[in-house]
This record gives sequence, C-alpha cells and structure tokens, in this order.
Amino acid sequence: MRPISLQLIFVLLLTFVVGCGGNSAVSGKVAFPDGTPFTVGTVVFETPTFIAKGPIQPDGTFKMGSVNPGDGVPNGTYQVSIDGVMKPSVSFAEGSRTPTISMPSTSPIDPKYFGASTSGLICEVKGRMTYNITVEKP
Repeated sequence: MRPISLQLIFVLLLTFVVGCGGNSAVSGKVAFPDGTPFTVGTVVFETPTFIAKGPIQPDGTFKMGSVNPGDGVPNGTYQVSIDGVMKPSVSFAEGSRTPTISMPSTSPIDPKYFGASTSGLICEVKGRMTYNITVEKP
C-alpha cells in the first residue's frame, strides 16, 4: 500500500474547503470618487484562513478568484485590501549590467488600502454580486 502524499492531502483539503457550498461570482470596479478608474494592483479578499485575489484591469474592473481569477469565492465576510500598487521600477545605466531598482516616492491611493485591517473595506458575499470600491488619493 502506497502512503498518501502530502500534496494529495493538500489538494483534497483545498477541494473540500473551496467546494463546500460552491463559489459565488464576485466582480466590481475600483475607482476614485470622481469615477476615474484605478488601474493597477490586485483586489484581495481575506479571512484568517482564506485569501482570494482579483487582478485590477486597465478599466478598473476585477473578478475575484480563489484559485483562478474569476472562479469566485465562498460565501462569507471578507476584509478587503488592494495589493501590488507600489511596484518597483528597474533600469540599467548605459553600458551597465547592474540594475537600479527604485520604488515610487508616493502612492496613487491612500496607503490605508494596502492592509485588510486598515482599509476599512468589508465585503459580505451572499451569492453572485458586484462589489465596487471607491479609493481616495493620499
């Protein structure tokens, strides 16, 4: 008899957790108060035991997914944040093979949105829904 691999146990556990009750499709748009779309980063839904992500598209829209973008999330209450906004830029000086990495000096949105515990954003998923997020500048 072959021992059960740790990977198989993980896949079965993930299938059970994600599969219980099915997933609900959640989509929305991230925008500033004037309606201008916010176009970078990833919307993150999280609980103490679960994380789902939805990449923000160039028009500000997103679709949540627990495994793949758009595959939905289990019903429940989630703290929401926006990740990946402050991306480093990489450049090379002429003739150099050594990269220069720099971070933007300011964020296009208030940094409170970077953490689920500081964003003030909460989404209660109860079936297929649209969850629009309004973000403020710093």
